[in-house]
Amino acid sequence: MSRSPTNPVSNDIREPIPPEQNTRWGRRAMVLGGLASVVGGTLLAARHSGAHPLPRTADGLRIIRLSLPVNAPCVAPMILAEQTGLYRDRGLKVEFTNWTDTPSLLEAVATGKVDAGAGMIMQFMRPLEQGFDLKLVAGTHGGCMRMVGSRRAGITKDISSVRGKTIGIADATGFAYNTFALLLKSNGIDPLQDVVWQVYPAPLLEAALMRGDIQAYADSDPLMYSAQRRSGGDLVEILSNLAAPWQGRVCCVVAASNTVLRRDRSAVLAMIDAMIEAAEICVADPMEVAKAFVQYGAIKAPVEDIAAVLRMQTHHMHPVGHDLAAEVAFYAAQLKTIGVMSADLDPQAFAQNIVDDVTKGEPMHV
Repeated sequence: MSRSPTNPVSNDIREPIPPEQNTRWGRRAMVLGGLASVVGGTLLAARHSGAHPLPRTADGLRIIRLSLPVNAPCVAPMILAEQTGLYRDRGLKVEFTNWTDTPSLLEAVATGKVDAGAGMIMQFMRPLEQGFDLKLVAGTHGGCMRMVGSRRAGITKDISSVRGKTIGIADATGFAYNTFALLLKSNGIDPLQDVVWQVYPAPLLEAALMRGDIQAYADSDPLMYSAQRRSGGDLVEILSNLAAPWQGRVCCVVAASNTVLRRDRSAVLAMIDAMIEAAEICVADPMEVAKAFVQYGAIKAPVEDIAAVLRMQTHHMHPVGHDLAAEVAFYAAQLKTIGVMSADLDPQAFAQNIVDDVTKGEPMHV
């Protein structure tokens, strides 16, 4: 999306600095090549693990059930991978189901009702500390949440302008609160003393701001992008989950049930490999991926808006293994500072325990 110095809306909807082209495709070749090199070994390990195999379609494709939020454009590459045959190319049939809230996502993956689920990393951290039976296996991207405020209420791009203001959120303990409480704290605003948090159902946040009940609010795209476009320049972005000091961090991940990791690690690896290839297509051609999303997704937004949102996200970032564990350890340490994670938690040990490096060929022993 181009920026015009005369268009305050486009100026206020920030985009990440894109990676250089040769670095991007070099990373893709390294990641995809690295994953492909272990698929054969993982297949062999699965055959000899004694695990009960995954169900198959009539033409022999292994079936994986993936739960994702169909109202979130950030999962569009996962949908593209199905529509363009990237899963099929790897011997998979991925069946999508929709999750509508964090408890249903966690319960479905942990109990094996689905094989994997995609969501915000903040949704998984505290439940995994409490012992939910699932593992994080891949990061997918960064940058799908933002906090905006009204110029009429005195909000500017200066983060300090939120001091003394009321911020609307949809869940008092949800990932939007955790995300922006941490980012405010990192930028010198005490999230418990300097601002007031007010809970409204997500569809009513914009109306609450227009009435003046709140002066800012936080939610995910494309809702925030659309609200800024509608506001005629009144809504200014204060923070996103790519704001300092979170530049270069992933915000969303894929979790897999321990059941599927025992049964067929190679299927999980193949699914992630397809997702990474689709994510790189999203970097190169977000419009193609947006078209795939509008055919399937629950949000009926213009395809141009979906493509614009995808451009703001960092789909060239998809860590696995040790790289993903480093992301988890960072967030765990951050969450300790606002009392979400236990004070005696060891972030590094926690990350190593909840991240499964599926690029390793041996079956998981549990």
